[in-house]
Amino acid sequence: MVSRSIWTATLILVSAALAATSNVELKLSAPLAATLNEAFCLYESPDGDSDVIICLNARAPVTLVTRLKDKGVLEGEEGHWYKAEVAGGAEGWVFSAYLDIQPADEGDATVDATNSPEGD
Repeated sequence: MVSRSIWTATLILVSAALAATSNVELKLSAPLAATLNEAFCLYESPDGDSDVIICLNARAPVTLVTRLKDKGVLEGEEGHWYKAEVAGGAEGWVFSAYLDIQPADEGDATVDATNSPEGD
């Protein structure tokens, strides 16, 4: 019985670790210029519930440097979380549904495969 409990606890811990690492951060092969299509805040983590770093007005320029591998959902919109830098040195996470990315749309973003465990 004790052995089964240890096995169950181990499976739970391994599952939690895999879930936490499944959405890896990928460095873009080149930074992307973008502007906000409406007011939005940069967040400390790629999560709309995390601490706000700074709130920006619509049309504020940002430079995108990394992206989460998997898409997420924020306020009913599907997209990617990007780590962004703004003038003045602030850095945080912004959701793609609030971005106009130049020159390509976010689906065309080239990702540096050396940072992906699967080579994606």
